[in-house]
Amino acid sequence: MNLADRLKSLPAAERRLDGWADVQSRLAARQAVHTRRRLGLQLAAAASVALIAVTTTLRVADVIAERPGSAVLQLTPLTAEQALALDRVAQLQARSQALDAVLSEIGERPVVARAGTSLPIDTLETQVQWIDQQISVGDGEIAPGSTEQLWRKRVEVMNSLVQLRYVEAQRIDM
Repeated sequence: MNLADRLKSLPAAERRLDGWADVQSRLAARQAVHTRRRLGLQLAAAASVALIAVTTTLRVADVIAERPGSAVLQLTPLTAEQALALDRVAQLQARSQALDAVLSEIGERPVVARAGTSLPIDTLETQVQWIDQQISVGDGEIAPGSTEQLWRKRVEVMNSLVQLRYVEAQRIDM
């Protein structure tokens, strides 16, 4: 029996009257998952910012408690611009952590990849590593404005990386 005869012997597919409703319910379920995931990422970012603020406050309190006389003299008040830059850095760090979480949720890269996405992904990953190295080398020693620029660049590169990795993962699922 050849393939054509075997295919003809299969039972006919039944027509479903509620096919469109089924498609709509699957789309609604997928949207609900994405909404919950987005809310989770937003909550994680807010928690990260709050944690950074609390940790910074406690650390400053510890420094003052350790050296009450000298610490007060060594602490210099920040200008309004520096304080805003530090706040923006904290927000960028939270966004960066959220993008890292999304990237880890996408999973490992496929063993076989398309050259059209593989090279840009490798380039972006290298850029993130370079920016991370710049941030860690200058940690605490560079001006808040420069720190903000590095974190902003990291968020931009991570955003592009997440988008490319998402496209790559979608092609694998198909």
